[in-house]
Amino acid sequence: MGFREFDQAETERVLAEERVIRIAFTGDDGHYLVPVFYVWHEGALCGLTTPGRKTAMAAANPRVAFQIDSTATTGPWAWSSVTGEGTWEVIRDPAVFGPFAAKMQAKLADSPAWAKAALQARFAKLGMVAFRIAPTRLEGRAHDPE
Repeated sequence: MGFREFDQAETERVLAEERVIRIAFTGDDGHYLVPVFYVWHEGALCGLTTPGRKTAMAAANPRVAFQIDSTATTGPWAWSSVTGEGTWEVIRDPAVFGPFAAKMQAKLADSPAWAKAALQARFAKLGMVAFRIAPTRLEGRAHDPE
């Protein structure tokens, strides 16, 4: 087993296939790392979330780091990972976030009914924030038998 670096196509394959990203925020009160659903859309990491600590930290400092892992089908010994840095941006125009929101809905179509209901209730109670992270650095690598 060994480590190998990804080329751009392999990196983008992982970004397109996965659906959970861990985003790291930095602010006056420290660091905050949180998983959220996302889609790879037009060269950016896009998603919908609720307002709170992460969005407040991003408003003060839009530079973020992120990581996407793929181990669900391979287990812990053969994995792929994409890490990077980028700039967080809130997208307020429904005409802009509509296409990636639809893409997210399709990607999460296998969600159980309780998860869909919980997410909708959370958005109804707290509000919804559409975001895009424009990567400034992307690196992918794998640990596999090759």
